[in-house]
Amino acid sequence: MAGQPLFTDLLERTGANALTRQLARLPRPAELLPVMATWLNEISPERPCYHPVAGHFHGDACGLTHGARGALGHWVKIVDNTIRHYQIITPTTWNASPRDTLGVRGPWEQALVGTPLPDPENPIAVGHVIRSFDACLVCTVHTLAR
Repeated sequence: MAGQPLFTDLLERTGANALTRQLARLPRPAELLPVMATWLNEISPERPCYHPVAGHFHGDACGLTHGARGALGHWVKIVDNTIRHYQIITPTTWNASPRDTLGVRGPWEQALVGTPLPDPENPIAVGHVIRSFDACLVCTVHTLAR
């Protein structure tokens, strides 16, 4: 949503919150659906989907990227063509992390600061805030029609 005037105006007026995070996701499917048909038509079952690589592998590697839910990291250690260690740190892990060594709050913790809890015995606002980060496939935001 970077640079979209309607969204940036809403963000300036209301700030970052559960609603603005959900609204920011709305245009993505509309942008992707038209090109997905093109991608599907480019798939050829006759073409190989994997190309074996020859050679002897030994070493450490990492890959970092920014996914839809945040930062994603993969780390691997290969010894004599065998994976000895593999680690993933998912966006949910980064987002749910507590304060770092400098005392900076993680995204979830920061988002919860100042969240009103009208009923502390039933703090559903906490769930709304955390789910607005699209925490995982099992813990997503649901819409109910009544």
